[in-house]
Amino acid sequence: MTPNQNTPKPIRTVGIFINTDKQNAYETAFRCVKYLVHQGITPMMLHNQYAEIGGIAGVKACFKDQFYSSPDCIVVLGGDGTLLGIARQASAYETPICGINLGKLGFLTNGDASSYEEILQMLIDGDYTLDQRSMIVSTVKKLNGEYESQVALNDLVVKAIGIRMINLTIEVDGALLDEYSGDGVILATPTGSTAYSLAAGGPVVDPRADVLLLNPICPHRLHDKAYVLPGTAAVDISLPGSVGEVIVSADGQVQMPLSYGEHLHIEKAPYMTNLILFQNRNFYEQLRKKFADH
Repeated sequence: MTPNQNTPKPIRTVGIFINTDKQNAYETAFRCVKYLVHQGITPMMLHNQYAEIGGIAGVKACFKDQFYSSPDCIVVLGGDGTLLGIARQASAYETPICGINLGKLGFLTNGDASSYEEILQMLIDGDYTLDQRSMIVSTVKKLNGEYESQVALNDLVVKAIGIRMINLTIEVDGALLDEYSGDGVILATPTGSTAYSLAAGGPVVDPRADVLLLNPICPHRLHDKAYVLPGTAAVDISLPGSVGEVIVSADGQVQMPLSYGEHLHIEKAPYMTNLILFQNRNFYEQLRKKFADH
């Protein structure tokens, strides 16, 4: 098992994304932008967020497509949830992402607002590594023959709307795995193994491992446990009977419906999230801190 890490490239432009719900988010963004401009780096921001910090000179305001595709990296001011949302947008362009944590302890963010200067300077100096995190993509073949897809960095969750139990037929690489009865099922990446899947009794997986977790949620049979599948596995899920509304949720943030007669296909995405990490960042140390806090 070897790390998926690439050599960083010189930083000339930095996207700044703000979770506006976080305390001191705009103040931190203002400080980051001023620091970057002073260092000769061009900050890029979405038009609406740029307007909120007062229109600082030297900043390039842009629309979404350019914001996710053009900068040398994107600095995310928020928590892990904010970073997950940006990852789903930026990963297709291979744009590296660096999180500055404005919330609780995060597995994906690097430091808090008080260390913004140190973080930005390490970016400028190239004193970081790119940690490539695998993603998964789900595709539903709709009854009308059309296809709907969504990608996730943490997990894809299939469950009923409300409190009803559902039955799911699950195949792996074309072979029947089982028919589950329960609250649903989680398909998680190694990155997502410390999120919902962990709360549902799944294992913690080193993010460098090339695997896919399949974890039933509150299964009717007590012996149903999580499966650790190879990263190349293709998982197919269908509903053996009409059960009402079922949703497929990506990272707990975006959803699409799954109906009786439709087919859900899940596999590794063709691209990864390029996560910026610094030398003082260690997965097992973060894991120990999280468990100590709970």
